[in-house]
Amino acid sequence: MHYTLVLSPEGPTLLRMIQSVHNMIPYTAIRQALKIGNVATMLSAVMRVILAKASVGTITNWIGVTSGADEGMNLLQQIIYQVLNWDKRELKNRAAKMEKEKNSPPKEVLSEIRTWLSERSRTEHDECRRQSAEQSMSIVAIIMAMSPHSVEMTEAQHANAMTYLGIQLGIRDRQQIIKALCQRNPDQMTAAVRDAVDAYTPMIRQIHQAVNLSDTMWDFERFLTDMLKMSKPSGAKGQEKPPSVEDYVDLLHRHQSSSHKFLHQVAKNGQDVMTWWKEYVHMAAAQFRTDAKPPPTTAVVPEHISAGGAKKAVESAFGSLSAEDQKAVKQELTAYQQYLDNLHSASASRIAAVIKRTHSTPYGPGAYLARWQHLMDTTPVTPAKAKGEVRYGGSKSVKEEGRKDVDGNEAGFVTEEQAEKAVDEKTPDAPSVESTIRLLGGNFRAIISGELQ
Repeated sequence: MHYTLVLSPEGPTLLRMIQSVHNMIPYTAIRQALKIGNVATMLSAVMRVILAKASVGTITNWIGVTSGADEGMNLLQQIIYQVLNWDKRELKNRAAKMEKEKNSPPKEVLSEIRTWLSERSRTEHDECRRQSAEQSMSIVAIIMAMSPHSVEMTEAQHANAMTYLGIQLGIRDRQQIIKALCQRNPDQMTAAVRDAVDAYTPMIRQIHQAVNLSDTMWDFERFLTDMLKMSKPSGAKGQEKPPSVEDYVDLLHRHQSSSHKFLHQVAKNGQDVMTWWKEYVHMAAAQFRTDAKPPPTTAVVPEHISAGGAKKAVESAFGSLSAEDQKAVKQELTAYQQYLDNLHSASASRIAAVIKRTHSTPYGPGAYLARWQHLMDTTPVTPAKAKGEVRYGGSKSVKEEGRKDVDGNEAGFVTEEQAEKAVDEKTPDAPSVESTIRLLGGNFRAIISGELQ
């Protein structure tokens, strides 16, 4: 939580969006619906609060006057639409302001960027990205090179054009999300939510009988309110400090009684639910037994692969490599194993520091978070200049840009330098495994798909 909401470049933006959603959820109405004793009536009431639509189209479709008319949006869709629309409005204001600036790119460039986003196909977009990486040219430069216009831009104009492209991408992303989730006809999202509730109705029925769900919703609301309040910098004006890892530990300690109460009620009153989970855990654990063949499944991965056959196939693929290639793969795997050991060791030391409350760790434990961050940091990003080196997600300029909110202002609780210092000093660097992926990656994918045995 601390890393995601404080140190991560997207943390403040994510926090703002959670706050917006939190303010729009009608907790009181949902809690009242959850108090209904009859499960079917309770589910119907909750679904009406969340998914009911009230519009002329709803009425005319219901009485048969029209068929397939737009019924508007339900509460869930309205929340999604409103939150994303606020962002879209801010981005549009930034774009309009940028078009009038002194160093604004020529109108032909702005028009071509908008055309590229709205009219070009996915294939053309992929081709632009490929050429940008191969030719070490920015996306904007590639777009203009493929256009009929011949326009010269200064470095400042090119930088603004890159920013303008990012703004337009942000607008388009939000428009597409709204279109897919809120304005689609037929309404697939509402149908998906109803199907999910129907699928879990037996478990919901048992939990409703065992637990006071209204109190659980109240506990969740209090936790979210406390988390949002605590996640903001505090202190005297001009001396605000972001929350520490220990602050989030204290947050979880304050609210752990709520989860204990919920689990206790389920364990005490929901015997059927407990039986289902025990059976599931036993079944899941049985899949990892090496002395018995797992039950037949319809999974995509073939049975002989899931039952340990992949190890033999990978060993066979490794054996087919030359001695020199085998040596290179062994060296990379040894280095990567050491990297994983160092990650887990660093995570364990951070856990110890948090438990002892030494306030010496800048971020919390977690080895898998480092792997996720490594994937983000190694993602290629278009060059910042018209002609320059390809950047990556870990590049300073990319992270600094990521810390800007939709209004263009710095949104982070900590600067990029502070975040890098906090993380890089405690996290080992991941070694290169390019040779292993190049030599065994294709065979491994074929093994998993069942094409190679």
